Amino acid sequence: MINTNDNVVERIDMLSYVALRMYMYFDNEKIAVGTAFIYLYDEKPYLITNWHNISGREPSNLIPKHSQCALPKKISIEVPLVSLNQETYSITWKEHPVSLYRDNGDTPTESVWYEHPQHGYNVDVVAIPLDDEIFSPLKSIHYISDTQTNVIPRETAICAVNDPYIRLQKVLLLPSLDVFVLGFPIGMSGGEGFPVWKRGSIASEPDLNIDNLPKLLIDTATRKGMSGAPVFVQQRGDWLSEERDMFGNPKKGQGLGRRFIGIYSGRVGCGEFQAQLGIVWKASVIEEIIRSSTKGKSSFDLCPQ
Repeated sequence: MINTNDNVVERIDMLSYVALRMYMYFDNEKIAVGTAFIYLYDEKPYLITNWHNISGREPSNLIPKHSQCALPKKISIEVPLVSLNQETYSITWKEHPVSLYRDNGDTPTESVWYEHPQHGYNVDVVAIPLDDEIFSPLKSIHYISDTQTNVIPRETAICAVNDPYIRLQKVLLLPSLDVFVLGFPIGMSGGEGFPVWKRGSIASEPDLNIDNLPKLLIDTATRKGMSGAPVFVQQRGDWLSEERDMFGNPKKGQGLGRRFIGIYSGRVGCGEFQAQLGIVWKASVIEEIIRSSTKGKSSFDLCPQ
């Protein structure tokens, strides 16, 4: 818990409020840790993470990831709570449960998540509609702005990845640009419950797909627990924008340029050092999933291939 009367809370980067530590449970047993974040669509909140996090299975072969084949029935999200009392800020984290199925029993069948309408779980991303008021935009995202540059979270400090207060830019995506994966490697935080910023670079042509799927590669050494993490491009100084001038050339931006580019979902290869490449599902898949609202099949109804 942070408890301070100085401006430490104000100096915390807004992106650090985006990544949320997530735990997967089989009944009351905690079986894995991952990362998730909130996306707003038509002012409604959706929890975004990897399919393999909530199914407990490897997408390529459907084999359970847990050593004893335990599959998640629910998850919990660590929610940051910010309060101001007599000019003293405090931040605490509280686990908030989210059920993965509408029915109970040993083998529940009514899943709550949406999958990709065309590729299903081969796109390792899901969206879970959140009805709980703690996640609603009006309840969760309260801000006061003391200057044009400092925005202070207040009350439940969940910040959606596409919240306008983050001030993301249309940075032109190119190979070699710096990226940051915000997550919880092996479950650890970057201090007081906030995520670790893992640095990397774009390692493939962003406009091209990999394996005929909407994903790109990044060059970074990531670890378990970061699955489901939001990935951002970040450029300082002069940077190119997707916007074009009257001659068709990219406009130039100055200062800090950031853009959300997608969802991290694991490494290429099995070994810890094999390839050193991470998989990022493109940001466009999120709205494709939400718009289609294609219900995912229960993990308890799937069999290894």
